[in-house]
Amino acid sequence: MKHSIAMVCDFFYPNVGGVESHIYQLSQCLIARGHKVIIITHSYGNRKGIRYFTNYLKVYYLPFVVMYNQCILPTYFATIPLIRSVLLHERITILHGHSAFSALAIEAIHHAQTLRIRTVFTDHSLFGFADGSSIITNKLLEITLTYTNHVICVSHTSKENTVLRADIEPKKVYVIPNAVDATKFTPATENQVKDRIRIVVISRLVYRKGMDLLASLIPILCSRHKDIDFVIGGDGPKRLLLEETREKFQLHERLKFLGAVPHTDVRDVLTTGHIFLNTSLTEAFCIAIIEAACCGLQVVSTKVGGVPEVLPHDMIILREPSVSHLIDGLEVAILKHREGTEMDPYEMYNRTSVLYTWPKVAERTEKVYDSMAEQPLLPHHERLLLFKKCGPVVGRCFVVVGYVSLLICWLLEWMFPINIKTTRNVSDNLNKKSSMMN
Repeated sequence: MKHSIAMVCDFFYPNVGGVESHIYQLSQCLIARGHKVIIITHSYGNRKGIRYFTNYLKVYYLPFVVMYNQCILPTYFATIPLIRSVLLHERITILHGHSAFSALAIEAIHHAQTLRIRTVFTDHSLFGFADGSSIITNKLLEITLTYTNHVICVSHTSKENTVLRADIEPKKVYVIPNAVDATKFTPATENQVKDRIRIVVISRLVYRKGMDLLASLIPILCSRHKDIDFVIGGDGPKRLLLEETREKFQLHERLKFLGAVPHTDVRDVLTTGHIFLNTSLTEAFCIAIIEAACCGLQVVSTKVGGVPEVLPHDMIILREPSVSHLIDGLEVAILKHREGTEMDPYEMYNRTSVLYTWPKVAERTEKVYDSMAEQPLLPHHERLLLFKKCGPVVGRCFVVVGYVSLLICWLLEWMFPINIKTTRNVSDNLNKKSSMMN
């Protein structure tokens, strides 16, 4: 069964990260399997309107106002006209939202349900339960997933977290891990610098990625080992802290900042190093450690979230998220490198490259889409009444919000009707196109 799919998220190229890479790679593989795929995101600087990527992947950069950390200003109603226009013109049958951090994805899921379009949500992150921001985010996620057809998580730890946060049935949630394009992440063809040991960090430089831990351990490790260098790729608010550490301990020759690294250049950065360090405080999966393993680097990582599920234990050194424990893990990796007892880079590549592939991820995601297509769509009044289970106050408020949203869509249909010739349905058109390509 062929589908017309809209991937929606605030985070996409030119922004760089795991979610952006996931959306792009999954879209390309679904196109290769004969599906129609578009991507909806907000504008990035002068990048507005429609752009085309490889294999005619169509990307809508919509002119929404960005509020914080590349997320749009949550308005709910203001995004309805543009989202509705794109979904109806493209004849979308499934809307796939990504990341609980993305206000655009959350709002688009609500609008798609109002337009009688099936929805699926992929959760890429782990959240807490106690602080104020988590409480608000979790309640919003519970409301959103109340009538979302299916949910995908990238690890079993992430699934447990999402089920508890959103108060949904576990059978509604699928676990489909991230993957890596192994053809673009291969070990170095030539040996790296032999008289120095380079530790590579590629990450967003933010608190939840453990940059405070990194800033604390760098001077300690550099004082112990005179042949250790650090290469840090990425950008964010914690870069200032790391730069202050470099200035304070006079590590200008041993601590190098690369800034934001385009995904096409990540392999070139990784292959200059010997050890990859991940200091995250919370992580649902972490694609970066798979990419590093494919490039043949020893991986040292915090033992948090879904990270222990990613690589076999003989391919990764896991430690608790503290300075002393991470330094202990790095000492083990350094000793292995000096003694020449680390795993052969090409053995690491061969083992990692078959564990996670995007074609497998696309195939499993396709099965989720197929199961959704068989589910009946609830009438609007029954769908909106599901909100009541989210609480006596919040639930009733969103029942009202849902009816207002429905009224706005009816008014838009009356004022700006979208007439599309329907001599064939979307599935028939896609099947015909697929057979012609074959």
